[in-house]
Amino acid sequence: MQQDFNKQQSITSFARERAKSLAFKIFAVGTLGTFLLGLTFGVYYYHGQLSQTVDVVSKSLGQPMSFGGDYLPTQILRTLVESRNFEDAWVTLPDGNLQFEEHALEERPLFKDIEESTFYWVSRVPHVLVSKGIFYHDAQVGKLHVGYRIPVRAILFFALGICLLFSIIAAYLYHRILRLARNVANPIREYSSALDSENDKEQFLKEGNIFSRFSEIAKLNEILLKYIRASKESEMLAREAVSKAQIAKVATRVKHDVIASLVIGESAVERLRGSGEQIHILKSVFERISNTIEDIPKIGSLTFDEMNSAATGSEVISEPHEIIRPCHIVAYIHQIVGEVKFSNICKNKSIQFEIHSMDDAFHAFCEVEPNKFKRDLLNLYKNAVEAISNQGTVTTTLKVENENLYLSIQDNGKGIPQNIIDKVCQRGFSFDKENGSGIGLTSAIEDIRNWRGQLEISSTHRKGTTVNISIPLSEEDFLFPTSLALSPNLNIIVVDDDPLVHRLWQNRFYPLGLKNHTIEVSYAKDLSRAKIIIDNLREQEKDFILLIDNDLKDDRATGLDFVQEMKIESNAILVTSNGNSSCLYEKCSQANLSIMPKAILEQVPIQVCH
Repeated sequence: MQQDFNKQQSITSFARERAKSLAFKIFAVGTLGTFLLGLTFGVYYYHGQLSQTVDVVSKSLGQPMSFGGDYLPTQILRTLVESRNFEDAWVTLPDGNLQFEEHALEERPLFKDIEESTFYWVSRVPHVLVSKGIFYHDAQVGKLHVGYRIPVRAILFFALGICLLFSIIAAYLYHRILRLARNVANPIREYSSALDSENDKEQFLKEGNIFSRFSEIAKLNEILLKYIRASKESEMLAREAVSKAQIAKVATRVKHDVIASLVIGESAVERLRGSGEQIHILKSVFERISNTIEDIPKIGSLTFDEMNSAATGSEVISEPHEIIRPCHIVAYIHQIVGEVKFSNICKNKSIQFEIHSMDDAFHAFCEVEPNKFKRDLLNLYKNAVEAISNQGTVTTTLKVENENLYLSIQDNGKGIPQNIIDKVCQRGFSFDKENGSGIGLTSAIEDIRNWRGQLEISSTHRKGTTVNISIPLSEEDFLFPTSLALSPNLNIIVVDDDPLVHRLWQNRFYPLGLKNHTIEVSYAKDLSRAKIIIDNLREQEKDFILLIDNDLKDDRATGLDFVQEMKIESNAILVTSNGNSSCLYEKCSQANLSIMPKAILEQVPIQVCH
């Protein structure tokens, strides 16, 4: 605003420049965008229609070509060309020799000159060549080649129409903006003229800062500048406070989740000598601890008081999210229930866990953040177990209804009084727990809401508590098969270093009577034996499916490494205790390899296709 008054730009001239710029941008972007969109849709629709026609014609030619007739194929090609969808049509034999041809124009391109091309020219017009195999009972009896003309004239008319339309729109916007600027400028001119007529020009129209001509405007300008400076300072303070509270919230959650994971890890370590299954639980626990520790660099330098203040605060602050993806919910539930069952959480208690999947609930997928969902499940089951004094039951029920998955976790513990139920959902409030932080349930509620779901609690004092969760269903992730379909004459190879897993597969296969369907099952404890079996089947050109563990203690390579080395991704399923691992999921996703958690091995439906 330090420029000379005579050099100040008027509102009208400023609006004219901006209007020109905006009109040009709307014209350029609108024209190009609409043209490309229309062209893409036209190509997609036109090509799709013609592809369907080619498919139908190729199927119609299958039988007459196999019988060696000439009349019917010639009539079909003639009808195809007379429809005007195609201008040229050729049929070649499997050896590549030309058998029939029909053309709409007198100028006929030589097939030998264009058979290896995608585009060719006739009468200075570009054409596209499409080829489709002709089969009869799975045997190729020939090949259909058709050429259709690219509608250059229609494309040009369409482009001109789009240019004309957006020229009108741009001109209309230009004049509307200019009229608006004039309407804004006119009252200001009239006000300035009135002031000029009533004040001394020597005092009123001094050159220099435009605001110095009016004492009121000058004061207003000064107030506005002070307000802007104060607003920026306040904004910086607010950002700093929010950032600090956000870091504190992440810190308290990390602390809570690490402690919960270490409780399970401790009990797994104690039982390592007694059961080999505890090794898999320990791996899963340490993986979750590793995922949690990734959040620690976000904590920064905080005092214990600051962490507690953020944990009990009522302000909801979002924290960083991991990638949301479709997850097989039942697999996570079986994994967490297995971990809780063998942990110190259930120590000195007799607790029965029941899981019921109604209808299609076993096959349900929902979009959640995997690691957070596992932590939330762990907290909910931990709460259910802690509510039971000595003996009880934790029942999990899943059902699908109205495009939602409904998950219910019910315990017959001590329950929660009605006057406290609303409070247990508040951050920092813990009911009847020694050293309880009041974070786990609140975090679960926040997470479920972020995934477009809902979590509600109902309880009867001294009778038990039920946690009801609803989450919208998502599309299936085909990386996770929720059933096994076996075809006759198939060979199944099970690779696992644990004999108990072999026995489990035997128990699953035995009721199916696989030998009656000529299905053979082979078992291997290491990769060298598995390689011998697969090489044998390949030599005999037999179909097979490989069910392989990822971590084999006697082999340096993992199951994933083996599958990729053998290049059998389409014939293999990675059956592993770490099936719900986000890290392993990423690797399997890149390798396009199916993965099945061992946690659901006994529940996966298996059927033989007839």
